[in-house]
Amino acid sequence: MKILLVLTGGTIGSACSDGIIGTDSSRCRIAELYREKYGDEVSFDIRSPVYILSENLNVHHWEILVNYILSEDISGYDGIIITHGSDTLAYSSAMLAFCLGGIGKPVVITAADKVPDDPDSNALDNFRAAVNIISYAADEMKQGGGVYTVYRNHSKKGSAEVFVPTRLVEADRLYDKFSVFGGSPLGVVYEDGKICCFDEGSRNLLYRMAEKRTALNIRSISFEKRVLMLHPYPSMDYENIIPGEDIGAVLHITYHSSTISEDAAVLAERCRQRNIPLFLCSFKNDMKAVYDTSKVIIDMGAVPLYNISNEAAYAKLLLGVNLYPENICGFMDDELYFEYSKEV
Repeated sequence: MKILLVLTGGTIGSACSDGIIGTDSSRCRIAELYREKYGDEVSFDIRSPVYILSENLNVHHWEILVNYILSEDISGYDGIIITHGSDTLAYSSAMLAFCLGGIGKPVVITAADKVPDDPDSNALDNFRAAVNIISYAADEMKQGGGVYTVYRNHSKKGSAEVFVPTRLVEADRLYDKFSVFGGSPLGVVYEDGKICCFDEGSRNLLYRMAEKRTALNIRSISFEKRVLMLHPYPSMDYENIIPGEDIGAVLHITYHSSTISEDAAVLAERCRQRNIPLFLCSFKNDMKAVYDTSKVIIDMGAVPLYNISNEAAYAKLLLGVNLYPENICGFMDDELYFEYSKEV
């Protein structure tokens, strides 16, 4: 089996020296550890178009990464593994799923909680699971496609969970565990390569992911317009929130009740005057009613997004304002890669 291994840095591509963790682009330690434990039945062509700690990630790095993969001849590979930092893993997972879901090869994104040489790290388990997903996609599902994120989150050592990349929610600040918007992981990838899905619905979704071909058919991407994402908090000062000239849309996260302060009317009016679309994330499609504070903002032109995570909404909206600026709402309504959680 031959895999294109795309390194982007992060903890999984770092080393620790004197208590300081930094990226180490001089060697691919995770591939070395894999060969030491599992042999060389898998060959890796290693590339590194960007190499950063993922907290430093910006849209320019996404441009480089996506455009590099789209420009590569991948016909000779069984699949692609992208190693990434954990801090922005959820955002990149969504972006990569949207952009690479139609390339016809399995793409697996993974990360690590500690540097690969740390005996308590989940790096090798995650990397092994990524290899196994590619093998499973080709041998068992017979489709050979799909985009997946794998990470040993709650599972036992030697295994890792498999996630829908557009439903991954960033890790919590205390336990460093990832969660899933509107549900749970699809299942567990075991060391022997077997995948145990948690229920029949998860297994069906896994197969649908393998055969999915996203409608986003692009050869390259350029993010000239940006998205301003805002999170609500008490006494948020909307008077001082002024979108810059490069802002193509504003994404305002709501509280869990799909509400924001009535003070956001200042922002809504500012966006209306400058013809900047304002989106609210996320509403529930089974809501019987909305709070009057939300209705005021919607009546001023804000567009509610339903059943989608903050991370996926941000990535998708960034694509929308740059690819379909004249039809952003229509673009956001169409499902690209399972980003809308039907379980909600």
